[in-house]
Amino acid sequence: MNPLFRSESFGPESEHSHTMMEKRQLFLRSYRFCRKKSLKERVKGSLVRVKKVLLLRLGSAMKLRRLVFSKIRIKCGFYYRRRSFSRLLSAHNRKIVSSSSCLC
Repeated sequence: MNPLFRSESFGPESEHSHTMMEKRQLFLRSYRFCRKKSLKERVKGSLVRVKKVLLLRLGSAMKLRRLVFSKIRIKCGFYYRRRSFSRLLSAHNRKIVSSSSCLC
């Protein structure tokens, strides 16, 4: 039977496997996911997450606002442009009529 599966193992093999296990645990603990984060790191991480969420929501809100105002501007813009154009046209026609009446 393999010495790793035995409950009691003696000799150099046992010592070697124990050393390897310690090295592996040390290696795993060195990773970020295993170690405990300090208060500063936790606060910083949560602030970064909050900032990302706020920027996403603000960005989508700004896009929506821009879309709504552009629709309003387009609809009103055509109306006002048409009105001002007709006003200009009528003013131009009045000048022609008034100048022709002066010549008569």
